[in-house]
Amino acid sequence: MRTPLKASHRPFSVALAEPFTSNTGVTTHVEQRLLVLRWEGLTGYGTALATGADELDAALPLLEDAGPLELVRTLDRLRSAGVRAPVLGAVDMALHDLLGKRAQLPLHKLLGLDGLPAGPTALSLGAGTDDELRRRGRELAHWPVLKLKLTPQDDGSRAGVLREVYDGRIWVDGNGSWSPEQAVTVARELHRHGVEMLEQPVPPGPADRLRHVHENAPLPIVADEDCAGPEDVLRLRGCVTGVNIKLIKCGGLRRAQEAITLARQAGLRVMLGCKVESALGVTAMAQLAPLADHLDLDGHVDLVDDPFRGLRIDRGRLTLPDGPGLGVTPAAPDTTDGTDGEEQP
Repeated sequence: MRTPLKASHRPFSVALAEPFTSNTGVTTHVEQRLLVLRWEGLTGYGTALATGADELDAALPLLEDAGPLELVRTLDRLRSAGVRAPVLGAVDMALHDLLGKRAQLPLHKLLGLDGLPAGPTALSLGAGTDDELRRRGRELAHWPVLKLKLTPQDDGSRAGVLREVYDGRIWVDGNGSWSPEQAVTVARELHRHGVEMLEQPVPPGPADRLRHVHENAPLPIVADEDCAGPEDVLRLRGCVTGVNIKLIKCGGLRRAQEAITLARQAGLRVMLGCKVESALGVTAMAQLAPLADHLDLDGHVDLVDDPFRGLRIDRGRLTLPDGPGLGVTPAAPDTTDGTDGEEQP
């Protein structure tokens, strides 16, 4: 007799130890939604950002005869029904967690990635004052890669401020701040300070804007907001050096693997990234870390009330948990109770 899959979800909030500033605003808390799937005595966890209860409620009926052993069929059904990437990613994450627990293996081992090396992750610095940037640069002198967020008001010289106090590798994220012509000027200034790469310098849109920067800038250009999933990878071939793949954008680990494969075939570098979010989502993305050229998986580092324990980072070095599936564990017993009546499936 088939074991039914039981699903529940609930909101949770995580706070940052220090406010994080970018050109989209100041972040002090992150609101997420936790998806819990129970099947054959096992529990799988998934998480979604920027998702309301209604979206998950609408997707749950499509899981009634699902299970981790039908992961591909289930995810294809959700995509065909028009389920958005954040919800698709949460279901994908929870099903992969269940699949690893059913096999009694950590997910990265189940995927055949055990023993492969993974590089260090960058740590992101917000767009604060120059004095704040110097302070953080001194505090993080031991970190191998720092990723500096810039805004439309920046001309690239803040990389020089960081370089005054920091000798390690520097990446810059433009978050779509400039026009193509401005981005080339900024890239030249960044190059003077030894910046290794520039991410999403122009607003997302036609690929020829990135191509202009790519062909005229003296450093590698990586697409982020312009690369939502596998469909965008081939569109960006020849327009950038690499692509930043995130679970929230592409819709989960299965789609992320598709994007990685396409990027390799297109001759593009692969960065794996995340948002400011719980260790649950970051640990899920880190399962694929050996497949990437660059890692930006620090989204949980500065949280003060993370409801999950998982990926550990020491001076940029990743250590995945040893437990089966994603290996994440709730920090408190009531994290996954799903007792709010209106959020029951």
